[in-house]
Amino acid sequence: MTKLLAKLLGLTNAVLAFYLPVLKAIAASGMAALLPVALDIVRSLASADITSGEKRDLALNRLREAAINQGIEASESLLRYTVESAVQKLKAGQ
Repeated sequence: MTKLLAKLLGLTNAVLAFYLPVLKAIAASGMAALLPVALDIVRSLASADITSGEKRDLALNRLREAAINQGIEASESLLRYTVESAVQKLKAGQ
């Protein structure tokens, strides 16, 4: 997987091997900070009388605002992953 990622990004394996752990740590720290917020958001929207897609969009927007307010730079994919992780965590707890 690392070799494919390196090829897609046009990097050497050595450069990717150096930066990949750093990037993983940054993403993990952002998710760790945002997951409790995402859980609260998802809980608050769980019983809302709107479609799943509307809930997802609203959760993403609220999480994006929370990240900005906390000074966390989070990519769209990290925000989506965090919301989905919160949904799965709540489903597992029910």
